[in-house]
Amino acid sequence: MRRKKTEVFTDVIGYLIFYGIFNSLKVLPSFLYPVIARIASMFFYTTIPALKKKIRKNMDIVYGNQISAEQKNSLIKKILEKQMFFFIEWALWTKISSKEALKLIEFQNLDVLKEVSVSKKPTIIVSAHTGNFALMIAAMTYAGLPLTWIARDANNEYLARFMNRTRRKKGIYGISKKNLEQAIAISSQWLKKGYTLCLLIDQHSGKGTDVIFFGRKVQAPIGAAVFARKYDAQVFGAFIQHKNGFKHKVIIEGPYPIIKTDFPQNDFQKNTQFFYSRIEHYVRQKPEEWFTWLHRRFR
Repeated sequence: MRRKKTEVFTDVIGYLIFYGIFNSLKVLPSFLYPVIARIASMFFYTTIPALKKKIRKNMDIVYGNQISAEQKNSLIKKILEKQMFFFIEWALWTKISSKEALKLIEFQNLDVLKEVSVSKKPTIIVSAHTGNFALMIAAMTYAGLPLTWIARDANNEYLARFMNRTRRKKGIYGISKKNLEQAIAISSQWLKKGYTLCLLIDQHSGKGTDVIFFGRKVQAPIGAAVFARKYDAQVFGAFIQHKNGFKHKVIIEGPYPIIKTDFPQNDFQKNTQFFYSRIEHYVRQKPEEWFTWLHRRFR
């Protein structure tokens, strides 16, 4: 469908602003990044009430009256500051080598995952939008895993192209979710080769299965469970947590026990429920690092 001129104009302006900010960050010394993140997060906190309202609504569902209104406001500030820092941090990774980047990452159980990968067995990594998940994917790629993931492009097509170019320059390749049928076909070919596919499954899916997440029934995507069954893939969990400064820890779990009976739909639900229990575990550990607070997760 042909886009309106006003939409194209808005996207161009948005892209130019983003491009200017991102490249300005790259020339600034990295010790300023936390300060910039703090200032930017306070700006968004005070100027975009709709964003705070969305986060607060998710928190009310998750926490109810377990924490006070003051605690929720404090957590909202921390969430915005963390997300700004994670965005800014990517500017640092674009200007350092993969060897330098890996010095900032502490892996837990990477050897187990690499052993399966080297054996050319199809492998699925189940993860979520926790911590600096973009750095996690980059770090695992730098560590030698034949890895790709299904990602939703930015709505701004110029921005989406810029981000894809930036990642490809660093040897990081993703599969666009824009054409879902095509994304599934590419993912299937990838797994048939015995490679590793990472899926971030914590956001709402209109077509999926019901699971319990933070005590509430939600719709969850079943792609990881479906791929695991179809290709007899090993399934691991991977979650990144910020430590201090620019250092992070990537925790790898698995392989997970996957249920496989004569009732596939029931298996998909049970396996996806297990994946969500692990995601909830890590979100509870570091709630300020969960990006999906900014989305309409609970519907």
